[in-house]
Amino acid sequence: MPNELNHFIVHCRNRRESAAFLADLMAAPAPFDYGRFTQVNTSNNVGIDFADDLVPADRVNESHIAFLVTDEEFDAILARLKKNSVPFWPNPAKTREGEINHLFGGRGLYTLDPGGTVLAEFITTPYS
Repeated sequence: MPNELNHFIVHCRNRRESAAFLADLMAAPAPFDYGRFTQVNTSNNVGIDFADDLVPADRVNESHIAFLVTDEEFDAILARLKKNSVPFWPNPAKTREGEINHLFGGRGLYTLDPGGTVLAEFITTPYS
């Protein structure tokens, strides 16, 4: 059997808030609690488990998760960010707020969850 990513844990300040934010952006199924985790499932069946009590709040650092999306999904994500006045950037350094990138002939953006600990990237073309 080939190795397949099944799930991973993202440390954050508020697991339910961060999971709901990401699920809403992606128009994914509602997150669900599983013990001490709140999980968001992706379309390729990878679970993102948000945890807010495994690492002390002052030690939670910024995680980065990236999603390859279609042009239509990107447009919808961008529209939701703008509608809700959520900041986004074209790069992980978070400079030039409100812009997107056009790397590798596609489009991309970065945005932070409400707790400021999960940097989500959405791209329409994989990096070479």
